[in-house]
Amino acid sequence: MASLSEEQLRKEFRRVDKDDDGSITIEELKKYYLPMQEMLGINPLVAEQEIQGLVKRLDNDNSGTISFEEFKAFCSR
Repeated sequence: MASLSEEQLRKEFRRVDKDDDGSITIEELKKYYLPMQEMLGINPLVAEQEIQGLVKRLDNDNSGTISFEEFKAFCSR
């Protein structure tokens, strides 16, 4: 799989970072992913657990949010 450029990563990051404050919150992730997961018929409780797990994997500094650098590091793995 080809890696994304920094510009592409920023575009994807901003798609989720709705308030454009430079970090993705759990609430922003929910607004982005829950409609998709609901459409796929995923149980809301399971979807919530997946979002919580995603934050735990990406939030390296334990701030409760995902910074662009954390997002970029995760996407570069």
